[in-house]
Amino acid sequence: MSAAFIKTLPEPIKIWSAKAISGIIVADGKVTDAELSILRESISFLDDGDMVNEIVEMVKDRQKPQLEVLKTDRKTASNILMALAVVTLTDDKLSPQEIQYFNYIAAKLGFETGFAKLVINWGREFILLNKRKKEILNKGEKTRPIYVSI
Repeated sequence: MSAAFIKTLPEPIKIWSAKAISGIIVADGKVTDAELSILRESISFLDDGDMVNEIVEMVKDRQKPQLEVLKTDRKTASNILMALAVVTLTDDKLSPQEIQYFNYIAAKLGFETGFAKLVINWGREFILLNKRKKEILNKGEKTRPIYVSI
């Protein structure tokens, strides 16, 4: 999730989101360095040190947290789910356990499975476009400028 978006959220939603992220990253039984980086970022916004420790322990123990229903406006819920889709796809693989946990998260946000699938598909496209953007920027950085006078 982007830092600017997280900062706008009330503390209980930040905690809920950090727990959801911890569940996503342990859902497939493997935790990558990229996923740990995302977890560090998500817990860095929390004010409750005990909650941070609890979330870290859940990840160490590979425990998926039980989430409460998160009642918030639909725009915020949609933004949270979209951000969590990108987290889910961080390692470019989507295991059945990750899909199941993502559907669980979507349900806790009040969304049906069909909407969760739509968001995952968007996440895949977003990641591909972002990779393509980076490739184009890298290629552009390596070019020699040619200025044309008209």
